[in-house]
Amino acid sequence: MFGVILAVGAPGEKDAKKDAPSVVGEWTAEKMVRGGQELPTPDGGVTVTFTEDGKVKVVQGGKEKDEHGTYKLDAKKSPAHIDVTPPKDEGTHLGIFKLDGDTLTICLGEPKGTERPTKFESPDGSKVVLLTLKRAKK
Repeated sequence: MFGVILAVGAPGEKDAKKDAPSVVGEWTAEKMVRGGQELPTPDGGVTVTFTEDGKVKVVQGGKEKDEHGTYKLDAKKSPAHIDVTPPKDEGTHLGIFKLDGDTLTICLGEPKGTERPTKFESPDGSKVVLLTLKRAKK
C-alpha cells in the first residue's frame, strides 16, 4: 500500500502564492479506492506526510517506514497535477489532486504509467487509486 499512496506528488513552484493552500503537512486517510473497490483501512490507520522539500512519508497501522518517496506538484494545470515516486523507485505514479479546505483528494495512475487520470474516479478493473485525506489535527 505504501507504493500506492506514494504514487501521489512534490512541492509547487517557488513563485506560487504564499497564501495558497498547501499539501505540506500530515494527512489521515479517510477513504482509499482502487479499481472501483474500496480498500480496507489497516488497524491504526494510514497517515501521509508531505514535506516542503518534496518528500512523502506513509505510516500504515502505526508502523513507520524508514524510506521516503518523493512528490512533485503542478498546481497551474487543471486539474492540478501530482507525481509520486515510491522510495524504491518502482516507477512514478502520474496523478491529479484537489485541495478543498482540510480535504485533499488524490487520484493516481499505475506505477510507470504513461497516462495521467483526468477525473477523480477509480473505474472498475483499473489500477487507478483514488485517495481522500483529511488534514491531521494538531
